[in-house]
This record gives sequence, structure tokens and C-alpha cells, in this order.
Amino acid sequence: MSQPVVTSHQISMTEWLAAIGQAEESNAFREEDNRKAKRLEILFQIMGVPYERPEKLSARDLSDLAPNFKSILDERGQELCAIRLVPKKPELPKLRQRGLTIQDCYENWFLKQQIDPDDYDAFICPHSETLLWSATFVVNERGVYGEIVRGLHSQLTHGYTENQLYQFAWDFDEWRWSPEVDTEAAQQVSRMLELLKTEDESVQAKLGQELNAEFAHGYLKGYFESTVWPDNKVYIIDYNRLLPKYLPEFVELSVAEEAADVVRGAVACPGHASGRVHIMLEPETAEFTPGDILVCDMTDVRYLPFMKDAGAIITDRGSILSHAAIVSRELKKPCIIGTRVATSVLHDGDEVEVDAEKGIVRILRKKY
Repeated sequence: MSQPVVTSHQISMTEWLAAIGQAEESNAFREEDNRKAKRLEILFQIMGVPYERPEKLSARDLSDLAPNFKSILDERGQELCAIRLVPKKPELPKLRQRGLTIQDCYENWFLKQQIDPDDYDAFICPHSETLLWSATFVVNERGVYGEIVRGLHSQLTHGYTENQLYQFAWDFDEWRWSPEVDTEAAQQVSRMLELLKTEDESVQAKLGQELNAEFAHGYLKGYFESTVWPDNKVYIIDYNRLLPKYLPEFVELSVAEEAADVVRGAVACPGHASGRVHIMLEPETAEFTPGDILVCDMTDVRYLPFMKDAGAIITDRGSILSHAAIVSRELKKPCIIGTRVATSVLHDGDEVEVDAEKGIVRILRKKY
């Protein structure tokens, strides 16, 4: 079973935008994130899109142990849950917990939160300890592209992938996969996309009015997260209209020939660079020469000074939402993620050529 990995050095997209001085965009992103449950409910009501439908209460209901919440505790207290406390005021943070029983979450998490319960709504969602598949993807005018992995979706949203990551792109005509397609993965992506398709113009118009939604080839446009539960049910768990702005417009996937002098991965930010490899495992103490090719397991905020100086960035793990991918696009640095082997195959001082159009790192000269 894949376990979620979160470190104190990983920050949310909202925090990242605020940290780089984009306060207005940070606030807009926070508002979009806080209203996720409302958007998903509208999709459910109008289009029948299934999602992890929550019990919605006020935080005051939980604080006062109101009858509507007490009945949930009595009847379902031992069920696993994901709980979100969504602020009514935009300046307040969203709080969340996942993986505890409803009873434990209430007693050992909610009651310890130092909040005014009148400032928050509470959403209690179903939760599964295991998932068969998880995917993140974008739908726009050019097509669909994204990633799918076996296991928990935190592998994609935090970037710490443990299982084989499959990247896909579809221009509404031809499918491409990198690496080679897994038949079951392809079937699950198709199931996810079908949930977002409607040719009914009245449905499209209503969603346009309610959510400012747009469609391409009958598919709802936006950024989506989707999961497949152990019972094989597919859910859409996020629909974000702002996030595509921070992701590539489209990803053209190329399949490279296997070779001893080549490392392959997924393109996070396109471009080309050549230089010496610098393997970085301890960013706090590392010395770095500007122009070197930064190679590491995965980046976080501690790596930012080195990323600014790097000629290119290569990681073992990662996803289109990982820190390395988001920051490399901001910095306009060639970046290849999810190589799985870069830190073991490459060595300090190796001369390499980075082709972040095709996702290839070619070894030109070994130091040893």
C-alpha cells in the first residue's frame, strides 16, 4: 500500500504564490480551493459526476455536539473519514485531516483546533486507506494530458511518487503514453474522462452559468484529480479552473530508445541545457556552481537557491504538480522529473545533455 509522504518543507500552491509576492493570485487560488466542494456538488447535481460526497455541517455543530453531528458519531463514528474545515473568511486557513475514524478525528484533532467555530464550515468525507489508481490531468482546447499512478493520489499532489508514474497525452485524436502504456491505466483514464463528457448543450449552458464552465470536444475543461477505490468506483475529487494557468498548455510525449547512456523521465518544463552533474542530497550544506545540472531525489523549498542557479533540474521522483515542476516553470528552467534512477545512474562531474523537450538526459562523458 502506498503511504502519503508530506514534509515540513513542502508548501501549498497558495503558500508558494504568496511567498513569491503574488498576493492577489494567492488569494484567488485560496478562494478557488476553498470552494472545491461546492463546485463538485454542482457537477454532481447537474451532470451526475460522482465525488466523495461529504456531510456538510457547521463547525459550531461539531463544537456543540449538535444532534445532527451526534447522530453521525453514534451511527458512523468508527468509519474512516477525511475532514475539511473551510473558512468563511478569506484570510483564514483551510484545515484538514485524513485517515482517522470520525470519532478519533473529532476527539483528537477537531477539539484541539484553536479556532472560532462560527468562522468555519465542516465537511466530513468518506476515506479509503488504499486506492487502486489515482490521476491528475488537464483538459483544454488542445487536448488532455496528465499522469496516473497505482495507489494514493498524494503521490501526485505532493510529488513523492513511489510507484511507476504513467504520463499521457491525447489531442482528441491520438493517445501517447510515456513510458509504454499500461492497459489497465489506459482503461481507468478513459473511465475518468467519460465522467466529464456531455454533448447536451443545455447541460453545458447550465454549467457555464453556474460555474463559468467551458467545454472542449464535449469534455469539461479544467484541472482534475480522480481516484479509483478498492470497489472499482471512480470519483472526481478536484475540479480547479485556475490551476491550468500554472501548468503547460499541452505535453507532447516522445518515446526515447533505450540506451546505456540515456536517462529518461517526464517533461516538467521544456528546454535544452548541457553541463556538469551535481548530485544534491543535503541542500542545506551543498556547494553549487552556477550552470551545473541539479540532480536530486525531489526538490522542496530548501532547494530554491540552487534551482535558480542551475542550468537544468533532474529528479528521481515527481509529478506535474511537484515542487520541482511548478518552480522550474516559474524559473523557465529545463526540468525532467520522475526518472526514478537519476541519482544512482548519474554521478558528480558527469557531462550531460538535457533534452527537456523529449524527456531525455544523455550522458556525454563520464567523470570516472
